[in-house]
Amino acid sequence: MKIYFDMVGCRLNQAEIDLYAMKCLAEGDSLVSKAGDAERIYVNTCCVTKKAAADSRKMVRKYQRETNANVVAMGCWPSAMPEDALSILDAEDIIYNDEKFCLLEYGTIDLSEVKDKPKLGQRQRTRAFVKVQDGCLNQCAFCLTTIARGRARSARQEDIVRYINKLEKLGNKEIVLTGVQLGSWGVDLGESLRIADLIKTILSETGIPRIRLSSIEPWDISKELINLFQNERLCNHLHIPVQSASDKILKSMRRPSTRAKLEDLFSMINKFAPNVAITSDILLGFPGEDENDFNETLSFIRNSGMSGGHVFSFSSMPGTVAERMEGQVQASITKERNKIARDLLNQLSYKYKRKRLNTEDKVLFESKLRIGEQFFWSGLTLDMLRVLVPSELNLKNRIFRVELDKMEKNGRLFGKVISD
Repeated sequence: MKIYFDMVGCRLNQAEIDLYAMKCLAEGDSLVSKAGDAERIYVNTCCVTKKAAADSRKMVRKYQRETNANVVAMGCWPSAMPEDALSILDAEDIIYNDEKFCLLEYGTIDLSEVKDKPKLGQRQRTRAFVKVQDGCLNQCAFCLTTIARGRARSARQEDIVRYINKLEKLGNKEIVLTGVQLGSWGVDLGESLRIADLIKTILSETGIPRIRLSSIEPWDISKELINLFQNERLCNHLHIPVQSASDKILKSMRRPSTRAKLEDLFSMINKFAPNVAITSDILLGFPGEDENDFNETLSFIRNSGMSGGHVFSFSSMPGTVAERMEGQVQASITKERNKIARDLLNQLSYKYKRKRLNTEDKVLFESKLRIGEQFFWSGLTLDMLRVLVPSELNLKNRIFRVELDKMEKNGRLFGKVISD
């Protein structure tokens, strides 16, 4: 069967379609790069916000209208909002998350049958995303994850290693470890294993040049994990979703953290791994957030040593605890706070990039683009900075040492190749 994949959402959804594509190839299906050529289209969906859920629905409807393929929706949107999904899809064309959990069972896929890197069209990526964990141990008041994804569940170390070694054979130079609560990997395996143990195993039993972590919750970061960043194969970047730095709001959010714990964590990272860039997610406009709570979060951002981050406005999702909370913040106030925080994070990002000028780093190149009359290759440094390098050569999926030598007013970084 000719199959096409698309998705809405996060790196975890990318990891899932990467793996699902491998599974299809192993079972004798073929992948196509254009939706119009497909007999079946899988859409991996999202419901982290109302917009993500709406975008998921729109993508399904688009392919139903524009192709003759059998369109299948999988993942979070139908799992959290089954009635909405069933209004436009037959039951047999929905794969709920509890059915999708089999994607953690790497051992059920005969990877020897996969000879080439899957062709994923517009979802093709140079870096490989590896799902090592699903579900969540927490019940944050604003999040649908525990409804959509269920309990925390981990893939086995030996299966993860086997999959990564296959990815390297297929030509990948970097893997990104992903999960709903990545740092909870191992808690359900009954062997006192933690995420640091998995990374140690990957470092010792694979030869993949670069290993990157996706988002990891602050309470899942240990001193042992921080010490692993001494190995240059582990990309020196941590994305830590703080959400708020107000104790009152953290408690209302049901986040198992406090401002003091966050300050201690960031201080530990800055002390023992000063070369690790830290970015974060901030959620503003949560019910009950007042001006003082907002200012506490701003002061934390200023003093944390962050190199940037993302700001989100609270979106009241059906079925969450936060939907029923009193003290809903006016949209206009949330929008204003969002802009202030976003501007601050942009300033920190600009400052961090300026500090990195005239230094060198290893860059994995991903894509080519044209600016004016000149061609540039775009790639990522170890600390997650995007860099543009002028070159007429094909640098795709190659790692070069690059000197960062120029930055535009908009923060766009440029460099020049020093060596491979």
